[in-house]
Amino acid sequence: MENTTIAAIATPPGYGGIGIVKISGPKAIQTATALFQKKGGSFNASGNHWIPESRRLYYGHIVDPEENRRIDEVMFVAMRSPSSYTGEDVVEIQAHAGPLVLKSILNLLLKQGVHLAGPGEFTKRAFLNGRMDLSQAEAVIDLINAGSGAGIELAVRQLDGGLKREVDTIRNELLNILAELEAGIDFPEDVEASDAPAPIAARLERYVLAPIRKLIQEHDDRNWLREGLRVAIAGSPNVGKSSLLNQLLDRERAIVTEYPGTTRDLVEDGFIISGVPVIVTDTAGIREHPDPIERHGINKAFANIEAADVILLVLDASQPIGYAHFSFMERFQNKTIVLVLNKTDLPERAVIPDDWQYLQTVRVSAKYNQGIDRLKSMLASYAGDNEPSRGLEIVPNLRQKQALEKSLASVEAARDSLSADQPAELVAIDLNDAVTAVREITGEIVSPDILDRIFEQFCIGK
Repeated sequence: MENTTIAAIATPPGYGGIGIVKISGPKAIQTATALFQKKGGSFNASGNHWIPESRRLYYGHIVDPEENRRIDEVMFVAMRSPSSYTGEDVVEIQAHAGPLVLKSILNLLLKQGVHLAGPGEFTKRAFLNGRMDLSQAEAVIDLINAGSGAGIELAVRQLDGGLKREVDTIRNELLNILAELEAGIDFPEDVEASDAPAPIAARLERYVLAPIRKLIQEHDDRNWLREGLRVAIAGSPNVGKSSLLNQLLDRERAIVTEYPGTTRDLVEDGFIISGVPVIVTDTAGIREHPDPIERHGINKAFANIEAADVILLVLDASQPIGYAHFSFMERFQNKTIVLVLNKTDLPERAVIPDDWQYLQTVRVSAKYNQGIDRLKSMLASYAGDNEPSRGLEIVPNLRQKQALEKSLASVEAARDSLSADQPAELVAIDLNDAVTAVREITGEIVSPDILDRIFEQFCIGK
């Protein structure tokens, strides 16, 4: 990491009561004090007339040293290394939140040789300086982007080191087993019976494979807590999917006509229910012989449905269930499907097949806004039933899950090699690969490209 000092406006754009300019690096305090006139003190652009105490808030003014002109009255706080967010010397200048005021202060710092911070550069420095591991750094952006109380709790647990503790336990067990295997390779006459392949394979299954599988499953089951509950509205043309979307959103978002096939592309929007963000998508109507344009829309619909956490399969209660519905159920039988019987204000002809009776069914009339509250309550119940328990530490994100999957494959290969009485050297190769994959999660081993990809998701100033 370059030994530079960086600065950025750390608060969102716009007008408000307080805006913060943040500086971090070896010359943060020296540069900032050169622009700050403490109340009761005279201004000296050299910045050497006083030394701020760490973590003490000072009142004064930011002064343009070239014109000896006050820019704003501010609060000034310095946090000395290593007891700061980045692990470096950090200064925060709390000014009035006018865009021109904050940019003027930032420009004065840049004139002093400070560099403009890039997206996420403060948190990146915190990671590189050992103030947090990579999983905790990723939790920062999760916390900022959290759309629900559950999402906040999830991010806080990870920021507190929940995933790091889980991963460290798995890594340490792998390293202990590796040490025993390598000792057996180097000193075979000293290996005891307890170090035989079967007991080691059992340890791998209990203390490594089981925890990894659990973490992967948590991602698959509860990642919606981080990104929102994805709900896809599916069904044949003209069953009322767009009307249902509008009722769920409580506003007209999708075009509704009496002509089938009005929706040919995805229409997506969101709402909050029981504190959980819901991203709901109206998909193109699915039928057996679509025209080329409809076919393209149906392909996009299938991709969206496959990625959804919950599928609302909308049926026209006034029409018999057709072949397309059975084909749909067969294709997505492993997904969470809720049957939504729409148009219940008309005489009903739809009969739910016996082998669909296990599915939750909600009767609605989107036209007359009947049954919509019950459908929302069902979605809220789904979210509540799947919220993390107090004992759950973390839910890995996609990058972390992929690293866990790599580790899982390597450990399973090592276990199988042990069961087949393969040479210990081959087992050790697989276990070393597993350790490398686990270390990618916390950033002990990570490529610059991965780091850039992670931190470019951050806003400037964090």
